[in-house]
Amino acid sequence: MGNFMIFRRSLLPVLALATGTIAPMSALAQGAPSQTQIDGQSDQQSAQIPPQFRADAERAMRYALPADFMPRAVSTISELQGRNIQPPNSQGLGLQEMITRTSQVPGFPDVLRSHGFTPETFIIGMTTFGMTLAASNGQVPAGMPSPNPTNVALFKAHPDQVNALMQAMGNPPH
Repeated sequence: MGNFMIFRRSLLPVLALATGTIAPMSALAQGAPSQTQIDGQSDQQSAQIPPQFRADAERAMRYALPADFMPRAVSTISELQGRNIQPPNSQGLGLQEMITRTSQVPGFPDVLRSHGFTPETFIIGMTTFGMTLAASNGQVPAGMPSPNPTNVALFKAHPDQVNALMQAMGNPPH
């Protein structure tokens, strides 16, 4: 049970916050205006977002999740947990560095491959999932792009899958 809890604690930040994306977004968003307030206003808060973070966030927000992403991600996380494969620490890493580190963890790429992922598609997908979830909860700071409309539609069409993935990550829905 102890290993499972350690895995859950490390999995959530690595997978949902693959590039450290959601934490800075949430911190910035706490005082950020809503999207409707942003329109027509200056972009002073976006100037505070580091360029690499902005590029990674834009990449994730543009990415279209495959229709079967969430069920495959749940199965992948379950298998990683079952095999006690620990993801690398993602603290402060850019998206590409996280993808590289993930591909170097013994067994991780094999599990991903068995569920139809590559390290890149899994990490960008999990980052996109987390950012879309944050955006749907109003946690997008000024100057950040809106989520891909396809992903928003996917979330609305399959709230049960969103909840299942959140639970698999150790972050039950509220």
